[in-house]
Amino acid sequence: MARILESVKQLYYVITTKQLFLEWLLEINLFIGRKLTKALAVEEMDGFIETNESIDMRTAPPAVKRNIIHDEEVLKMRWDLCLGCEFLNNNKCEKCGCFMKVKHKLKMASCPEGKWDKYAS
Repeated sequence: MARILESVKQLYYVITTKQLFLEWLLEINLFIGRKLTKALAVEEMDGFIETNESIDMRTAPPAVKRNIIHDEEVLKMRWDLCLGCEFLNNNKCEKCGCFMKVKHKLKMASCPEGKWDKYAS
C-alpha cells in the first residue's frame, strides 16, 4: 500500500509540475505576443506617418485608427509647439522626417526634440 501511495504522490507531483510549467510557458507566450503586436503597430504607424501628409481614414491602417488622439486641447498644444519649432519645414520635421500633421495626432508618437511626449489618456 505504501508503494501505491508513493507512486500516486510522484504522479501527482509530475502532473502538477507539468501544469505549472505549461502555465509558465503560456505566460511567456502571451508576453512575447503582446510585445510583438505593439512593435508591429508602432512600425505600421511609423511607416504611415513618414509617407502621408494627412490622415485619410479610408487608407489608414488599423494601428493608426486605434491610436488617434481625440482630445482637442492636446492636439492644439502639440501642433502649436510644432508650428513654433525651427525643424518644421512644409509640415515635415527635419529631425525625424515625419509629416507632423499626422504624427501630432497619434498617441504613441513623441517629438524627437522632446517638446511633447507620448499621450497618456
